Amino acid sequence: MITEEILNKIKLIGEKMLIRKNDFFVKENFICDHIGVVESGSLYSYFEDSDCKIIVNELYAKDCIVTSYRSFLTEIPSPASIKAYADTVIHVISREKYNELIMDKQWLELFKSISDQLFINKCFKETSLIKLNAKDRYLELISVRKNIEQDFPQHLIASYLKIRPETLSRLKSLDIRQDKS
Repeated sequence: MITEEILNKIKLIGEKMLIRKNDFFVKENFICDHIGVVESGSLYSYFEDSDCKIIVNELYAKDCIVTSYRSFLTEIPSPASIKAYADTVIHVISREKYNELIMDKQWLELFKSISDQLFINKCFKETSLIKLNAKDRYLELISVRKNIEQDFPQHLIASYLKIRPETLSRLKSLDIRQDKS
């Protein structure tokens, strides 16, 4: 997890950005010019497949780092969209400010910590999708992200877990939380 110290530093220096429900932090095929920390609200990152079906690849809630990182670093268009599920306040740092800040060793180390954590999160998710069954992926998600079910609807969580909403509903109805030992 990103440390509270890092979150607080970004909140202090970042500009507040309000994104209304259903508005975008970044749209697919546009360059992401910001990196930020969610103060309140929630967003989700998604791809659209060839049938225009939404495939959720990340869920962002309070204190999450939000960006299309590849686009932010390379200045190439984002392959995914990041959309607000609820009205959301984000403390953002523009690419220009980021480039100024990384000249300072402390900020460079801070951004390296963020980069490391984003990479680790991606690796954990990829491993989870390959090695864990639906039930275990769900249990892992709710153990790591305690308020996920309050922040997002079931269909977005199901898409993030790469399962159908009916499967998630069935898992929840089994009260699998009691299985945790």
